Amino acid sequence: MGAHASIRAIRDYSGEFADPRRISIIGTKLVVSVGLTMSAALMLAACGSTPTGTSSAGSTSASAAASTTTTATGSAEVFSSWTSGSESAALQSLFAAAKSANPSLELVNGAVAGGAGVNSKQVLATRLAAGDVPETWKTNPGSELGDFVKQGVVADLTGLYASEGWDKVVPKELIDSMSYAGKTYAALTGVHRANVLWYNKPLVEGAGVTVPANITFANFATIAAQLKSKGITPLCLGDKDIWTAAQLLEEIVVGEIDADGWNGLMDGTLSWNDPKVVQAVSDFSTALTWTNKDHKSLDWTGAVAGLADGTCAFNLMGDWAYGELTTKHNKIDGTDFGYTVIGDPNTFVTVSDAFVEGVGSKNPAGAVAFLKALMTPEGQIAFNKLKGSSPVRSDVDLSQLGVYQQGAAKTLADGVKVASLVHGQALVPAADSQALADNVAALEATGNATAFSAAMAKAFKANAG
Repeated sequence: MGAHASIRAIRDYSGEFADPRRISIIGTKLVVSVGLTMSAALMLAACGSTPTGTSSAGSTSASAAASTTTTATGSAEVFSSWTSGSESAALQSLFAAAKSANPSLELVNGAVAGGAGVNSKQVLATRLAAGDVPETWKTNPGSELGDFVKQGVVADLTGLYASEGWDKVVPKELIDSMSYAGKTYAALTGVHRANVLWYNKPLVEGAGVTVPANITFANFATIAAQLKSKGITPLCLGDKDIWTAAQLLEEIVVGEIDADGWNGLMDGTLSWNDPKVVQAVSDFSTALTWTNKDHKSLDWTGAVAGLADGTCAFNLMGDWAYGELTTKHNKIDGTDFGYTVIGDPNTFVTVSDAFVEGVGSKNPAGAVAFLKALMTPEGQIAFNKLKGSSPVRSDVDLSQLGVYQQGAAKTLADGVKVASLVHGQALVPAADSQALADNVAALEATGNATAFSAAMAKAFKANAG
């Protein structure tokens, strides 16, 4: 994937973020405050954690030793929050790949369900503070990974990137997003696109509606009116967890003010009080009037299920929904469902997950074996085919993926990359993501776009200070 002019420099040579309001390429899938969920883990400072941007000498040597081992043995825990149908299936594909290469290795699935991932973060923080370190765990590049690096609880994988040749096949900007002071600390499973508007193809076409490859919000409003006139609920939403509503708002805003405008919001050169932003926020409130009545009792998988079942027509969700549609609901790309984008079709709002090697685990060789498996071409294809994301390796055969994924991978390579605030990949203070979650919850209750924008502008200013 080539770098794009809209992507700002990520870090300076000291290993710190060059500017906390600059933008990274990849990040999390939740609206949570990293500071909140990681507060317990900060207790590790009293247990010999290392300075910012470094890892302990033992962490580097453990990885180096493990990387020379032919096969791993014993038991290794893989900790994550992946428990949905497609997420679990994708994770199991990595287990199978690691087991194939290491027949005597037992991988333990340590996934923690609930709370849209918040539960797993809290459990992990508590365990790390107590010295109960999983061999590997899922994290997100950006501020979350940076906190782990500062605590000295993740191993330096730079040598592994060199010995396995990953540094030759993973785009530099992706490696940079996982690096501090010239050292790389994580391996990516894939890159998700957040700004996808999925639709039930038979339902929509049966209502006489044609959906173009990209639409304006005005187009979407016209389509919604057509569907409502046919007795069809236009928009599937499951915002039991507030991040899904926040994502709907984010992608409407990105679609209306474009990539440069969104980047301006993140770096402070565009105000949340700008009339274009206020209008986009108002359009979000309009979109809420098109949703299913039970949206507050559903999570994101419930909304995708509604789309699959035809109880509603559209769903704004990242392409982890693709994995859910094809894996859990056995729907066929292009036959049972279609997809479009609000605004510029070349804008790719990026979200990703990564795994690390924990420092002080009982079986570091097991962690490295798992990382090697997820980074093989076969592991990348198997995982992303089920998860819906795009592989991070530039040398994989994309023809093995579905039609949607092939197109998404091309947009990832050639399009404009935009960092998601909802999913924590924008290099702004974690408090800004939390402010978005809090203010979206208030906006849902009041519908006051002006008040929302004013609150966001105030939060960004305060957090920058």
